[in-house]
Amino acid sequence: MKNGIYIYGVIKTSASQEFGEIGIGGAQVLTIGFKDLAAVVSHSPFMVYDSLAKEKTIKDLVTHQFVIEKVMEGFTIIPVKFGTMLESEDEVRKFLDKGFFFLRNTLQQMEGKIELDVVANWKLPQAAASLCHRSRLIKKKQAEIAALGDKATLEDKIALGKLVEKALNFKKVRFSKLISQTLKKEAVDFCPHDTASENMVFNAAFLIERQNEEFFNKALNLLDQKLENTLNFRLVGPLPSYSFATVVIKKIGSREVEEAKKTLCLNGEITAKKVSEAYRRLAQEFHPDKQGGRDPLCFNLINASYKVLRNFVEKGFIHVDIYRWEEQR
Repeated sequence: MKNGIYIYGVIKTSASQEFGEIGIGGAQVLTIGFKDLAAVVSHSPFMVYDSLAKEKTIKDLVTHQFVIEKVMEGFTIIPVKFGTMLESEDEVRKFLDKGFFFLRNTLQQMEGKIELDVVANWKLPQAAASLCHRSRLIKKKQAEIAALGDKATLEDKIALGKLVEKALNFKKVRFSKLISQTLKKEAVDFCPHDTASENMVFNAAFLIERQNEEFFNKALNLLDQKLENTLNFRLVGPLPSYSFATVVIKKIGSREVEEAKKTLCLNGEITAKKVSEAYRRLAQEFHPDKQGGRDPLCFNLINASYKVLRNFVEKGFIHVDIYRWEEQR
């Protein structure tokens, strides 16, 4: 198996740094620099994480997060998406060169800031019971069903269930709005996350100034006291800017480009105009709707090759972008 370079994140430093043997597989974590930026990396056998066993993926994800949070103790770090590997130190420097201004500006924006993740849960049976006790509509429907006794139909019970569900959703929205509006006052930015279960009422990340962490915690404690016996809060952090700025490196292989050029019958250097013209010509010829019933697989290959070459012309072999969490859902 060939070796590669695993990338954890990007920091601002012009001096080489070593963080110890804390990387994936116990590898030494160090930096590869370009100007005043550096990628935090470790050397590792080259792996494609989409094809690895679940146990290996989870283990390496934990290590990935541990390294980033360890580096965060001394530096502002922009995390790189889990599982990102490049083939050589030269390729790492090309990545830093390609995204230099973008990465440096993002680091500047994140300087002195931390992410805090807030989750709020309720116990669904107790929450439903409380609503049933307080809601006049629900109590009325319950009384109707009780009066009917054995004559109560399935439709009656479904109607009651829908009333309870509607009331719970309304209550959840009200709680979520209260929490977000209260905590956003102490934050620079806010990123909502999906709630992972019926018991989860609120799930979001807050970007705050590190110096305001105590004020944020006080605001959360006051909320907890206000909603005592209703919601249970969990705070995770401080964290790097996982939800607000994660680096994504998209790489197009040279073999992939050559295969795409071959499919579109192109030679030598290519331009956007040449790619578009070749695609239009072949798409018209091989479209499945053409008389004679062209092979749709052939058309799909032409379409995929066009996308590869269009991306290559616009962005080169390596493209660097920064994503917020909700943009990747």
